[in-house]
Parts: sequence; structure tokens; C-alpha cells
Amino acid sequence: MADDLTRVSMTVPTALLDDLDDVVAGWDYDSRSEAMRDALRALVTEYRTETAMEGTQRGSVVVQYDHHAGDVTETMTALQHEFEDAIIAVQHVHLTHDICMETLAVDGTGAEIRELSNRLRALSGVKQVQVAVVDADADDRQT
Repeated sequence: MADDLTRVSMTVPTALLDDLDDVVAGWDYDSRSEAMRDALRALVTEYRTETAMEGTQRGSVVVQYDHHAGDVTETMTALQHEFEDAIIAVQHVHLTHDICMETLAVDGTGAEIRELSNRLRALSGVKQVQVAVVDADADDRQT
């Protein structure tokens, strides 16, 4: 192993590992490690993009969750009320018997959207949170 690499160990559900193996095979990665390095780079990039959001942002926060997990549905509803100034619309979709997806249309500050998405990620039962926004203040800065 090269000197600039560090070995780490992870515990993942078997189904997720099977999905990773499908990605490795489907995208012709040399190894799981190479695929995981790409996935980690993407995660770090997403984190840096979200933490750098400033000014007014418009877009969506998509949440995939298991609606049978604890009180996730009630807590998400409470969060939507708490962030009512930033959330301008909500769409709810039943993906399977257990899994739901909500798309929250947002129009607020980067800090508000960041706090909302971080609090959603922290909920038990939430499988994935994806933020896609555009800088609404960009038009004011362009000539």
C-alpha cells in the first residue's frame, strides 16, 4: 500500500455492500477502495458546497425516509412548520410500502437551508437528504 494511503474499516449493511459491488462492476472500478474514494470525494464536495451557501438560495431539499421509523413523520412535519419562512411548498410521494420521499421547495438564506437539511439528516429513519439550490442573489451581482 502506498505511503499516502491510510487503511480504514467500515461496518455497512450487507445490502449496501452488494450495491457497492454492483457499482464497482458496472463502472469498471479496479476495487471497492477506488469506488469508496470517489464516493468520499463526492461527499466532501457536497459538504463544502452546502457549508459555503450564502445569501438567498432557491431550490429543493429532497428527503427519502422510512415512515415507519419512530416519529420521523411527525418530526418532519414539525420541522416544516419551524422553517415555514424558508419552505414554500412540499410534495410527498410514496415510493414503496415503507419508503416515502418529500421534496421541499425552499427560498431562504443559505444558513436556514443548511440548518434545515442538517436537522433532517439527523432524524432516525431518514435514508438520504439531497440539497439542490441556486444562488438567488447572483442576478444582483452580474452586470
